[in-house]
Amino acid sequence: MTTSTPTGRTTVDLTDPADLLAAIPYLLGFHPEDSVVVFGLRGPGRKQQGLVMRVDLPPPGLELDQARDLAIRLAVTGHTGATVAVIGGGTTNKAGRPPRRRFIRRLEASLTEHEISLKHSVWAPSIAADVRWGCYRERTCGGLLPDPRDSVAAAVVTGAGQITRASREEVERLFDPVAPETLARRADLLTRMGEPPWRGEDLVVAGVDEVNAALARTDAGDRTITDEQAVRLAWALSLVEVRGACLLTAAPADSPLARTAEELWLTLARELPAPEAAEALALKAHAAYVRGDLATAGIALVRAGEADPEHGLTKLLTSALDAMVEPSEVARVVLRQRDEGTPEIRLRRSGGTG
Repeated sequence: MTTSTPTGRTTVDLTDPADLLAAIPYLLGFHPEDSVVVFGLRGPGRKQQGLVMRVDLPPPGLELDQARDLAIRLAVTGHTGATVAVIGGGTTNKAGRPPRRRFIRRLEASLTEHEISLKHSVWAPSIAADVRWGCYRERTCGGLLPDPRDSVAAAVVTGAGQITRASREEVERLFDPVAPETLARRADLLTRMGEPPWRGEDLVVAGVDEVNAALARTDAGDRTITDEQAVRLAWALSLVEVRGACLLTAAPADSPLARTAEELWLTLARELPAPEAAEALALKAHAAYVRGDLATAGIALVRAGEADPEHGLTKLLTSALDAMVEPSEVARVVLRQRDEGTPEIRLRRSGGTG
């Protein structure tokens, strides 16, 4: 099979189970633990890449529920085959058989109910060089993993400037807010500022200019956000037209603008108080979604829902993620908006415009 990297633009041939396992951290953006990773397959011969899903391994007694949920997700999104990888979940038994065999049996039965073929199922205790891996069906299938850092997926993802984290927890820590006193101070400023900070100006134009200036600072390596900048950017992102323009920066996912904008949204997600942080968190989630990084998108959406439970864009993206709408379709929706007169956000660099 082939599968896309989170850069959203390169496919990697993963016909060998060991190569598939070694590529998983770079496909997800982090090294998973106690996880099941499902690679959906479509098309003739079930060779066409589909969605890649990662979920926590179910606790005892919930194997069937988890298996049914995964099977339904694959079925409703048009998949006809799947390859499954279990990471962690225990150790081999005395006969050398992988753990979680009961769960794999439940999953295969659930997939069969939906006419989805389980092409292969593999296990590894972790993803690292020389770790012994095995198969659930064939006792003689297995071996030692190659160094994940030498995989094609690693080269593609690293070359695109993406960072693979050591764990999901490390990804979550990226969203940790700045000091509580800083957020409290900015929340107070926003509460006391009853009017937009731009007097006598077109609010949308002023808001877009504010975001463009922040993008230029981010591109130049300046990650600091002053109280004044935080307040002005919070006001800018609260304008529907400005937020619509910000959504357009996510596509194409491999552009300098997309990378810089996603970095800015993460910075603002940490620097803005609730509920204003929900705007930046939703933009970060959307950018990660379009890029194919569903794990980061999911984390950002959870944080956005905590910041503002009634945030409309967060609800919309959460519904899309729950329904497993493909990143390519989300990107197409974004690009269609570009023809509808949405204000333009541009990455302005010294010597020209990006």
